[in-house]
Amino acid sequence: MNHSINKQYGFTLLEVLMVVAMLAIVGGAIITSYGGLEQKAAVSTGVHSLAGVKNAITVYQVTEESLPNNMESLIAATPTSPEFEADIPDNAAEGATAGVFAAHLSSSLQSKFTVTNVDPEPLLDAGITMIRYMDLAGNATTDGDHDLAIKGADGLATAVENVLEMDIPGHAFEIPLSTDGNRGRGYHVEVPAVVTAAGTIPMAVWNAGDNGYNNIIVGGAKTSILVGLGIGDASSLVGGGVFTNLGDAPYKGGVAKNQYNHYIALIDVSVEPARFVAVVCPHGHFGDAEYAESRGSGAGDGHEH
Repeated sequence: MNHSINKQYGFTLLEVLMVVAMLAIVGGAIITSYGGLEQKAAVSTGVHSLAGVKNAITVYQVTEESLPNNMESLIAATPTSPEFEADIPDNAAEGATAGVFAAHLSSSLQSKFTVTNVDPEPLLDAGITMIRYMDLAGNATTDGDHDLAIKGADGLATAVENVLEMDIPGHAFEIPLSTDGNRGRGYHVEVPAVVTAAGTIPMAVWNAGDNGYNNIIVGGAKTSILVGLGIGDASSLVGGGVFTNLGDAPYKGGVAKNQYNHYIALIDVSVEPARFVAVVCPHGHFGDAEYAESRGSGAGDGHEH
């Protein structure tokens, strides 16, 4: 009797991508902060995280056949027809107007982008149905209570305090707390509703630079329109997918305690469907050489992004 035994040798491309993504993230996480080396540890972790997050998005796109959903716009705007959805819980809006940068973004990050009204249809074609915003009323940098247009996690009216004094700045785009506290003030815009209405929403658009230079060095085309979307805990990249390699939203340790600290995906909306291009850190830097150039030093020296 002849027996046929089929053996599989090697690894599939998907398996290799999964391993690379995991190694990049773990490689950054295991660096130890010891004996006054805290800053160097944060620096090295940031370098590895850029590669890890980029690989995580690439793997997600391959396995889910879409870009990660429900990412953060970096924008504070007034919600259009907000409605509290108790089963999530979250606030959903049909659009957003009067967009400005969230006040707790670093100045260096803001300098890399411009707030621009964008047609989100290419994002919808890439599987992005929700984009998170901050309630503009909660973007105030003055002390005292500021009433939000959106509801708290209990579905009741809520207020927040100075955006620069948030308890956890990384939660700014999350739903507001039900009780006293100065954390979330976020909601999501339903992208299909905006597209159906043939409307636009304010987004953070990467400054292309002279002759598109800034686009080219991050991997885009000269004429690309790259929007920045932060990767927070509400993103589908963090839990909820068939394949998910991020247990929590990655964040940069070397950021001021009152500033936004999530990594940001650059996505090209000048093509349909939209295309993932690169990842930048909360200061707007995307690699050793770029950071060194901004500081006027040799490539890779003293990287602190």
